[in-house]
Amino acid sequence: MSTAGLSLQQAPPLSVPAGFFLAVSASLIAAGVMLLFAGAAPVTTPWHPQAVALTHIGTIGVLLMGMLGALYQMTPVVAGTPVPVIRLAHGVHALLLAGLACFAWRLLGGPALAMTVAGYSLGLALLVFLLPVGWSLGHAATRNETVIGMRLAVASLAVIAAMGLVMATGYAGAGFPQSRSLWTQVHLTLALLGWVGGLLMSVSWQVVPMFYLAPPAGKTTMRVSLATLFGGLLLVFAVLLTVAGVSSAQWAGAAALPAALTIWVAHPLLTLHGIARRKRRRNDASLLFWRAGLTSALLLVPLAALTLLADELRWPLLFGWFAILGWAGMIMHGMLARIVPFLAWFHRIMPLIGKQKVPSMRGLLSQGRIRIGFVMHLAALLLGAAAIVTQQDILARLAGISLVATGISLGSSLLHVLRWPG
Repeated sequence: MSTAGLSLQQAPPLSVPAGFFLAVSASLIAAGVMLLFAGAAPVTTPWHPQAVALTHIGTIGVLLMGMLGALYQMTPVVAGTPVPVIRLAHGVHALLLAGLACFAWRLLGGPALAMTVAGYSLGLALLVFLLPVGWSLGHAATRNETVIGMRLAVASLAVIAAMGLVMATGYAGAGFPQSRSLWTQVHLTLALLGWVGGLLMSVSWQVVPMFYLAPPAGKTTMRVSLATLFGGLLLVFAVLLTVAGVSSAQWAGAAALPAALTIWVAHPLLTLHGIARRKRRRNDASLLFWRAGLTSALLLVPLAALTLLADELRWPLLFGWFAILGWAGMIMHGMLARIVPFLAWFHRIMPLIGKQKVPSMRGLLSQGRIRIGFVMHLAALLLGAAAIVTQQDILARLAGISLVATGISLGSSLLHVLRWPG
């Protein structure tokens, strides 16, 4: 493992990212329980309240939680500047959990007040996150392409958070924005490509060479990727400001093409090529997640095109399912399987070297546990896709069971590592 150029001494206490990472497994279980009881209802139309709830359990509970934990951990290590008042992260964690719970409650039949509480909780959580992390990235001692990508991702998060809070007022009893379909399209595009895609791409430039000894991405490749992503996001935002009409959402989708090709075609292909050329040839079960997630990404451009051009509700549902649980969800699951053992080893075991017998980093989490988690995750992905295509309750419920099993597998693995030597 190569840690050159990283400021490991700046890392926050292990409890800061650990709470966010454990929330990922809890959210997978919650999403699975919803599908188990609701059946195919949440996967019939993207506008169904249960579908919106399920989507945000995935985007906030799984992706946002995991990515905020990663940013709290990686910002000081990669940028070389500590995040101020790091203990506020625990407040961010609690507010996100409360906000997500109220958001889902409202969409599942709760009072309008629940959405108001959700808006304030989520808004405050993101503000308390964005200010210190944004300051740390803005004053980074190290200014490489990964830091630039993290800045772009955090800026995208700020924009989609503001848009999301405005749109949430529609569920609290106020009106939705007049161009609801356009706002939804821009919100979705900036979230998946700018926030999720920008962060996954920039973090992968550090994580893949570090943990798998794959060849690092070239500076030209990284700079062109960032420039194309930024340009595509600007085009999307320009559509929001200038275009209004029946086909404005389609215009926003078309404007995202440069960013989409960067995140869902170029980056996956280059990363898969790098993994194939890695110096460490031994099998690593966490690579199963990377390969599955990067392969899922290659499906997203054609699915996005079908979503925009075809009048069929299955396409946007399949697109969202593969984007959240396939592409981003698989990669995040794989990263947690490598990053959490490293963090536990760094914080708790490395200081004991030479004083007592200690396990290796690889020994903290068995390859068998990781493979079980992958099988459960893959089963949920495929069963959910089949449920969307066929609209069969039984397949949706089986996907729910698989999601619950995935969450339990991930949670037990993380607790197994974090409780060492308990």
